[in-house]
Amino acid sequence: MSNALLVCLSVVIGLVLCEVAVRVLAPQRLNPPRPIYQPDVDLVYKLKKNYRGVYSTPEFKILEVTNSIGIRDHEISPKSPNVFRILGLGDSFSYSNSVNLESTYFKQLQNCLNASGGRQVEVINAAVPAYSLIQELRYLERDGITLRPDAVLLGFYVGNDFYDSYELFDSLGQPTIKVADDMIWATERMQRAVHVSPQESFRTWTFGLRGFWGAHSQLYVFLRERSHNLLWRLGLRANAPPPDFCAKTFSNKMQKGWELVQQLLLELETFTRQRNIRLIIVALPTQYQVHQELWKHHFEAFRFDPDLYDLDKPQKILRDFCKQHEIEFLDVLTAMRSVAAEGLLFYPIASYMNPEGHRLVAREVCNYLLRKDVPRPKTIDR
Repeated sequence: MSNALLVCLSVVIGLVLCEVAVRVLAPQRLNPPRPIYQPDVDLVYKLKKNYRGVYSTPEFKILEVTNSIGIRDHEISPKSPNVFRILGLGDSFSYSNSVNLESTYFKQLQNCLNASGGRQVEVINAAVPAYSLIQELRYLERDGITLRPDAVLLGFYVGNDFYDSYELFDSLGQPTIKVADDMIWATERMQRAVHVSPQESFRTWTFGLRGFWGAHSQLYVFLRERSHNLLWRLGLRANAPPPDFCAKTFSNKMQKGWELVQQLLLELETFTRQRNIRLIIVALPTQYQVHQELWKHHFEAFRFDPDLYDLDKPQKILRDFCKQHEIEFLDVLTAMRSVAAEGLLFYPIASYMNPEGHRLVAREVCNYLLRKDVPRPKTIDR
């Protein structure tokens, strides 16, 4: 009995030392609890009203505060006739998970436009982490329109916005995301599937446990990511391909996702045009599109043929679509690449833009809007 206790104690001490070593030598991005969400019948979920908390990772620490209407912004006053109001939509890249409110590109854009003189401009941050385009459109139709925006600025993050709307609901039309304990989780597929494999069943059974360790143990995250890579290399798990949205030939899932995105963008364009609201789409790039050495490393690590992929494809197809349908479109990728050699624009582990990244995006959008004379709420020339 004493030997068994000694072995258990040794294992516990060893794991604690390993946890400390990982935190010091190879910090990992945890998934800390963020009790910031509440269910919503139309949007699946939304931000809680009057929330206040701290979101912390090894790379950054931010204060998260929502106002009385449940968005991450200051209290919104009734719109004044002499104010040009821009409503910002997007996911975590625009919200942003990685910087405080005043450092987001929405608020830096507001400061830039107001510093130019002329009419006062307000830029409202109505972005929500993990939102898809379908949720952003529904939010605008139900809630955002009540804020009386003169323009809508959609931050389209190419890293996942091509397929998030398609994956939001399963084949039965049920949401694949739920709110539990004021946090969002993937729903258990066992509840909807007729048949699940033993592997899927085990993953569902361990869902809560994996979530707990993913939120608290950097050692767990370190081992999880490297075990995934090892399984891929040994052929025991499907290879981790480069992002589908950069593939020269889309997968079936990606093609369906892109088709849905096009439909939703047209609905967004129609909704805003009919209400004399200006619509601007800003394509936000991924970290490896800007810092291309990461792209090269990905192919070397997983031994993929780079000739099968086009790093700029997401922006190209978005640009072509917007041009065809006369939707204003801004691509900040070239501008970000031009300064990437001077320093990182993203947090390496989290892959979110850092304050410098937000500052550059705000500058590019500000310059674009000033060239287009945005502070006048009128129908744009088409």
